[in-house]
Amino acid sequence: MLSAIKELFTPHKDYAGRNIDAVIDRLAAQTGTEAHAWSYLREQAVYENTLNGMRVYPHELRKYAA
Repeated sequence: MLSAIKELFTPHKDYAGRNIDAVIDRLAAQTGTEAHAWSYLREQAVYENTLNGMRVYPHELRKYAA
């Protein structure tokens, strides 16, 4: 039941319409980190590595997750 509720509130696309999971997978691959460490902060439109605090802002996505 918890997963069903989470599904309702978890966005699947970021501000630019990109699939959040796909971007996180690319960020993890390019930075050599684990995908589970990344999250998308919708309020700030930024991807963040929760383990080391690294943030990837919208203008940096081409560099990291293109």
